[in-house]
Amino acid sequence: MVDFRGRLSSYICSLGFNRYYRGKRMFVNRKHVGLIGALGVVVAVTAQADSDAEFPGGWKSWPVLSSAAIPDNQSAIPDSLPAIVKETIKTYNWIQDGKGSKYNIRVNPAHAEAYKARTGDYPDGPTAVLELTDIGVLLVTEHLLGEPQYGAYTYDGKDVSEAHPSLSPEACVACHTGYGEACVTGICSHN
Repeated sequence: MVDFRGRLSSYICSLGFNRYYRGKRMFVNRKHVGLIGALGVVVAVTAQADSDAEFPGGWKSWPVLSSAAIPDNQSAIPDSLPAIVKETIKTYNWIQDGKGSKYNIRVNPAHAEAYKARTGDYPDGPTAVLELTDIGVLLVTEHLLGEPQYGAYTYDGKDVSEAHPSLSPEACVACHTGYGEACVTGICSHN
């Protein structure tokens, strides 16, 4: 990733404290430095905000619809499992140094009817989380204008989508769009 913050802060400092650039005198007033600083904050926040979905405030109060465990990476994956379950195991069995994790699926009460109906008609906002309980991470699905958005956060809201390739929104999209009837508008289920 490009370090925009470092480059921009160096540029701002050069404008604010060194009014000469390549031998030419520059006239920079405080408004220009302030504007450039504000743009730098926007660039820095954008460069770090890698989850597409927002952190779902209040997720702890959402009902748990199901719980299970992702087995360790040494366990054989039964052929009888649905393809979406096999892919989920392969994608996340690296957790805890290959020990897997227990998980809960929580659904926003405002989206519960749409989730149960599996029609894909989700209202805007956080829809569901896959709570990886052993590592304290939430895999978030949110809907915006009918389209799914994805994110990965710690329980306290820190974006961790860059911590592992399987936590990136791109990995979520690849899986959540690749299993036909198991995934409807970005929400997957094997039931």
